[in-house]
Amino acid sequence: MGSLSAELLLLRRRAANWILLAIAVVLTLFFAYVLPYYAYVSDSGAPGFRTELSALLPEGFVATLASGFPFYLGILGLILGVLVFGSEYGWATLKTTLMQRPGRVRWLLAKLGALAIAVVVATVAVYASGALVSVAVALREGAAITWPSAGEILRGMGAGWLIMALWTLLGVLLAVLSRGTALALGLGILYGLVVEGLVSGFGNSIALLHDVSLAFLRTNAYSLVAPLTGRTTEAGGPGVFNGPFVDPWQALVVIAGYIVVFAGVSAVVLARRDVT
Repeated sequence: MGSLSAELLLLRRRAANWILLAIAVVLTLFFAYVLPYYAYVSDSGAPGFRTELSALLPEGFVATLASGFPFYLGILGLILGVLVFGSEYGWATLKTTLMQRPGRVRWLLAKLGALAIAVVVATVAVYASGALVSVAVALREGAAITWPSAGEILRGMGAGWLIMALWTLLGVLLAVLSRGTALALGLGILYGLVVEGLVSGFGNSIALLHDVSLAFLRTNAYSLVAPLTGRTTEAGGPGVFNGPFVDPWQALVVIAGYIVVFAGVSAVVLARRDVT
C-alpha cells in the first residue's frame, strides 16, 4: 500500500501527466462537440460528417464520447504509459528506486496500480466535461435535458477505461523493452496511427490482411464501443473507422487478453533484464 501511495504521489507531482489530462479533455470537447456543433449551426457539414443535434445533447453524450477512446484518447494513454515508465530509465532513477523497495515485481504492480487509477481519473474527467458541455448545448438550443440510464453511463465509462488501459499498457511494454521514451513513443504512435490504418485499409481487398486486422487493438476497441455508438458501418468524421468489426464480447475478451499479456511480458522483462 505504501508503494502505491508513493507512485500516486509521483504521478500527481509530474506536470506532464496533468498536461496530458488537459489535452485529453480539450481534444474530446473539440472533436466531439465544438466541430460538430459548428457544423450543425452553420449547416456546413460535409456529406460524411453531418451532425444530429441529439448526439450533442445529454441523451447522446455517452455514445458521442465513447467513439473518442479508440482514436485519440487511446494514443494519449499510450503516451502516458511510455512517459511514466520510460522516464524511470531516462532519469536513471529506476536502479535507485529498486534498491529501496522490496522487489521489481512489487514495484511494477504499484506502478500499474497507480496508472490504473490515473486512467480512471482521465475517464471520469472526459465524461464529466462532455456531460457539462452537452447540458450547455441543450440550454442554448432550448432542448430537453434527458440523461441516459445509469447502466449505459457505467458501460461507457467502463469501455473507455478498458480501452485507455489497453493502450497505456502497450506504452508500458514498449518503454520497458526499449528502456526509454523516445523509441517507445515513436514505435507506439507509428503502430497506432499508421500501421493499423494501412493494414486495415488494404484488408478490404486482401483477405489475409483482413484476417490479421481482426486482432488489432483499434479493431477490437471500436468493436467494444460499437453497441454504445451504434456505428458498425462506414461513417465519416475524424478518426473514422470503416471496419472490420468483431463481436463486442469477442472484443472484450481480446482486449482483456492483451492487457494481461502486456502486463505479463513487462513483468518478465523487468524481472530478468538489467535495468541499466
